[in-house]
Amino acid sequence: MLAFKRYTVVALACLATFSGCGSDSEGEGPKTAYDRTAMVNNYAENLIIPAYTTFNSKTDALATAINAFTATPSAATLAAARTAYLDANKSWQDVSAFEFGPASDELLRTNLNIYPTAANEIEGNIAAGTYNLQATENLDAKGFPALDYLLYGAGTEAEVVAKYTTGNSAANRKKYLQDVTNLIKQRATTVHNAWTTGGFAAKFKQAEGTAVGSAVGNLVNELNSDIDLTKRAKLGFPSGRFNSGTPLPEKVEAYYSGNSLELLKQTIRAEKAVFMGQSANGTNGPGLDDYLDHVGAMYGQGLLSEAIEAQFDAALAAANAVQGPLSEAVVSQPQAVTKVYDEMQKLIVLTKTDMPAALGVTITYVDNDGD
Repeated sequence: MLAFKRYTVVALACLATFSGCGSDSEGEGPKTAYDRTAMVNNYAENLIIPAYTTFNSKTDALATAINAFTATPSAATLAAARTAYLDANKSWQDVSAFEFGPASDELLRTNLNIYPTAANEIEGNIAAGTYNLQATENLDAKGFPALDYLLYGAGTEAEVVAKYTTGNSAANRKKYLQDVTNLIKQRATTVHNAWTTGGFAAKFKQAEGTAVGSAVGNLVNELNSDIDLTKRAKLGFPSGRFNSGTPLPEKVEAYYSGNSLELLKQTIRAEKAVFMGQSANGTNGPGLDDYLDHVGAMYGQGLLSEAIEAQFDAALAAANAVQGPLSEAVVSQPQAVTKVYDEMQKLIVLTKTDMPAALGVTITYVDNDGD
């Protein structure tokens, strides 16, 4: 299949130049325009809207489970709340790469997933009983990381339940848990509605070309931004990459629940699906990989799209080799965690340098550590 794909790309390039392969015109690329409209439609209808629809549904279920837990705190309602939390958090990973348009307007990532969470701030807010979760000082005291602490941070199931029944400020703690959950739900619903009934899907489809602000430009930039955050935040900071090699396990995502490794794998899978134009049901539609093939983008002796796909697989394989939770692995398996980081580094060079150059897309987001 790969050999056929490679042959097809080379053949198209030859036909497009009206001359034989090996001539001076070999590097000019195809003369026929790629059907970006079909690709953008695939992203909107088969990836983005379904992903936000699922995310909206999962946050609905989360709110229901949290309300049941706060109404009757018990081991059973806590278990249900934890399951709903993890489901919603995994669903968040699937939309994280679409941080443009409505998600950017809502500062979705900033409001939902700043970690590590600030346990002291959370406890201070609970004790006070008054707080403003929209305030800048509470950015790290809300979202999924705050839920992770509120549902797991006290220790055993019994100890968590006790915090909401006989503990100091139990009523305030219940309200804080509900307020954090409702804010997640509110943001998810706002973004979902903007895509489904608010007209943004049409605006996205009409943003032609590859310039800054175009649909393609947004997809390439935000996919790269998400990959970079995966590399730096999920792996680099906890493993001590930017701290003279000293591991900082408390900086992993979902530190208290121990779900950091599962979320990491979910993110890599989601990022690969975005690159491939692959929907949640596994249907592989026109994506950035096909666009690269159309322009004849090569990497070494092979297709750039194949190199990127293989690198996603290498990163996921490295993550699968780590024995979780990640907070323990950064200390006990530093080489295995470093391997994941290194594979993600190789990936972002391909997606941030080679892919934009081939597609004529300008990278506008700014990372913090250089590549």
